[in-house]
Amino acid sequence: MAKFYGIRIGRKPGVYTTWSEAQKQVSGFKGSIFKSFPTREEAENFVNMSTEDTPTLPNEYQAYVDGSFNKGRQQYGSGVVILKGDQIIEELSFGGNDPKYVSSYQIAGEVFACIEAVKWAKANKVDKIKIYYDYQGIASWAEKQWAANAPIAQAYVALFDELTQDMTVRFVKVKGHSGDRLNDLADELADKGTRINLA
Repeated sequence: MAKFYGIRIGRKPGVYTTWSEAQKQVSGFKGSIFKSFPTREEAENFVNMSTEDTPTLPNEYQAYVDGSFNKGRQQYGSGVVILKGDQIIEELSFGGNDPKYVSSYQIAGEVFACIEAVKWAKANKVDKIKIYYDYQGIASWAEKQWAANAPIAQAYVALFDELTQDMTVRFVKVKGHSGDRLNDLADELADKGTRINLA
């Protein structure tokens, strides 16, 4: 069966039809991102799904997501900032303490922040959203680059796949605590979420 190798980051990004060609582009290339697909179209979509910031598409909303953890309370918190263009239209802050996920610390907060951003988009009939994140698993689990082994990763992938069937989601990596105003705001909201009294 034919395979198509999509190389998003490598010596020469693109779609290759043999592993030997693809391997030359990624072998020894630090930080390479690639994956095999059964169709050329899927491989091209993967290559074009940039992790760098690109111009926002018409009708595309943006969400900054972050997570936090309060050891004393054994509670994770999530923060979400939703924007349309340069306008902040929603700020969300919430917490959780599900025993299945507490051991994942702030990663649980990161994951549920992303899920909440997608839920918000669905509820508001938004079909394009660009998610800014600082924890790599947010994109890598959703895009199946990382195996979902931990309970939090499995829950995330299942929810993400279910919620985004009719939605275009693009991911953009931002450096945490780097002075990015909106990422800092998401971080503050996440921290607040760790201190909310839960029923």
